[in-house]
Amino acid sequence: MTRLLQPRRLLAPVICALLAACGGGGSDGGDGGGEPTGLVPTPPALGDTLYADATVLRPLTPGASWVYAGLTPSNISYTNTVTHAAASEGVMESSTNTLATGADTINVVARSGSILQVAPIDFNGDGVNDVSDVIELRSPVRVNDQYTAFDERLVGVVPDIDGDARAESLDVAVYTRVIRAENVTPPGLPAIASVRVDLVVAARVLLSANSSFGPTVRATRSVWYASGIGVVKQRLDAPADDGISRDYTTETITSWTGL
Repeated sequence: MTRLLQPRRLLAPVICALLAACGGGGSDGGDGGGEPTGLVPTPPALGDTLYADATVLRPLTPGASWVYAGLTPSNISYTNTVTHAAASEGVMESSTNTLATGADTINVVARSGSILQVAPIDFNGDGVNDVSDVIELRSPVRVNDQYTAFDERLVGVVPDIDGDARAESLDVAVYTRVIRAENVTPPGLPAIASVRVDLVVAARVLLSANSSFGPTVRATRSVWYASGIGVVKQRLDAPADDGISRDYTTETITSWTGL
């Protein structure tokens, strides 16, 4: 499935929608302010334990491969092939076109009952990594379990919108929540018991002239995991170019080998 956090790919539609709503242009980078944003919700009470060991939902197996059939918001079909190769720790996971975003490779590892993506990320372009290892799954897998990857105000990263000749700030939060157990029915295959996990990117502009917020915009990447198989379905729900409607990209497993 490759990397969960792809700042350009996940944040781009969110920021475009924000700036369309606020009447501004693109972002030019800046320094993080270190302030929490308030965009990460308080999770509901923890629910049922679905799996005691998260690693059974994400086999890391050199030589294994998975093939997915996808559909873009424009109803264009595509194929995505994911493969695992041996690495010094975990596997190197390569994909040809996850969620129609192109090829990618990421180091995925299992540590202390968690599945992590070794993916240093510099959100604000200041040369300092804001995120190192991203938690994809953690044990035990419980309904409503929530973990935050990033929650910070990026100061002065948006060119002036409100006419005061000062750059605006951008609140960005990225968090994951276990949703529930669901069945996924791939084309031509029987239903597969799985666990749905949502990763949410939320952002809003803070205007410098009067310290008011623009609208909060969100993109959600939903991933369905099956024991002994791994990822069986993914869906990206992101703002469309008009900043109002939504774009949906979905891919579902069609075959897998080497497990």
